[in-house]
Amino acid sequence: MRSIKFHAARSITLLAAVVALGGTFAGAAQATPGTHTKLTPVGGGSGGGTIGISPTAHDVVGADTFDGQGTLNVHDLAPNTDYKLLRWVDLNPDGVCTGTTALSLPGDPTLTTSDGGAGAMHFQISRGAPFVDGVRYDVFVRVVDLAGNTVLQSDCLTSLVK
Repeated sequence: MRSIKFHAARSITLLAAVVALGGTFAGAAQATPGTHTKLTPVGGGSGGGTIGISPTAHDVVGADTFDGQGTLNVHDLAPNTDYKLLRWVDLNPDGVCTGTTALSLPGDPTLTTSDGGAGAMHFQISRGAPFVDGVRYDVFVRVVDLAGNTVLQSDCLTSLVK
């Protein structure tokens, strides 16, 4: 009888350790605050999506410069339609995006939605000064059709150059 109680207690202890360890890894997989946001429709339109920008420590342009990987996902937009991603950068990182110049992604890629109006695009941005290690900045993005009409927009994101 004692052997069964001992094994049950040991099993419960092992299960508790696995759960605690799993929580540690789940916490480690969380996105850095301010690097992922939802995209919301503009002007009564439909659709939505997400954008994630993950700064990396990989220095493509030069030492201590910005390199970021991004992913854009959209859904419920017009089917078989081309869109662009534009971004406005603000070097005053106060959570209020005041950038005034629209920047396209490097290579000016186009995202084409599927028959169901969904699409995804991966992108990379590498920049030199003033985007050097330790610099924080705000960025705001919009998904626009090829006529320049905004269909989705993000909240203001604050990011850190690593």
